[in-house]
Amino acid sequence: MAINFDKFAQEGNAYLKQLAQELGHPEEIGQTSILLRAVLHTLRDRITVSESMHVLSQLPMFLKGIYVEGWEHREKPLKINSLEEFKDAVKQEQAKHGERDFNWEQSTDKLITMILDSLNKRYLTEGQLKHITGQMPSEIRELFPLETGNNR
Repeated sequence: MAINFDKFAQEGNAYLKQLAQELGHPEEIGQTSILLRAVLHTLRDRITVSESMHVLSQLPMFLKGIYVEGWEHREKPLKINSLEEFKDAVKQEQAKHGERDFNWEQSTDKLITMILDSLNKRYLTEGQLKHITGQMPSEIRELFPLETGNNR
């Protein structure tokens, strides 16, 4: 059976449209994809490789590709110990992928939480989110929407 890459692209485009709407910028699909990638990459680089494998197992194919893009194996996750460091890492990822001073009209931490909430509601189980947050300092855990999980 052939792999249907068109289906992955359609699913990805539909999700980005929906996410852009949730972020309050329905016309900004490109900016939304940059922000999504930045959050996923920052998260990926902050958790262990084994935890990333668990995350990947729950993501649809179009998000798996974004998640692993440019991934460099590290024995230990990056040390991001504060909320400010996490937000700065997301901003650096955004800049690396072409975002320059886009006015989201919301704080970076609110945007990160909205992205994580979207992933949680659609793809990640409550248990997976708890495993991820268990690797985060308490200050960063506040970004994660544990109480709104999809309870899969």
